[in-house]
Amino acid sequence: MEIGIETNKGQIEGYKIDGEIIDGLYSTTNTGKVNSNCKIFGIQLEAPKEGAITYNFSKMDNLCVLTMKIDEENIIQYLIGVDMSLPELNHIPDNEMPPDLRTKIIEAHSLAKLKFN
Repeated sequence: MEIGIETNKGQIEGYKIDGEIIDGLYSTTNTGKVNSNCKIFGIQLEAPKEGAITYNFSKMDNLCVLTMKIDEENIIQYLIGVDMSLPELNHIPDNEMPPDLRTKIIEAHSLAKLKFN
């Protein structure tokens, strides 16, 4: 699936997703799709240090993309919109979404709501 998102160059491009978790929160776990999204939307990722996860927050208009890179084969993205419901997010059981991931998604949601001049 793809969602149309405006790039920094003002063009609408397809952002690839694997599925919707809740309204306003989408996940992409396919490494090929994540790499394509990074290339199209200019998301730069650092290589993680041994045993660590690299987190990247990319603000785009009223969205934020959270990219988590574990290693070259394991990269996950979450697309978070301002319309995401925090109460609905908090009702997802911890065995389906670990608290540390929930915290990162809430941080990305806060960034999505920021307005830049």
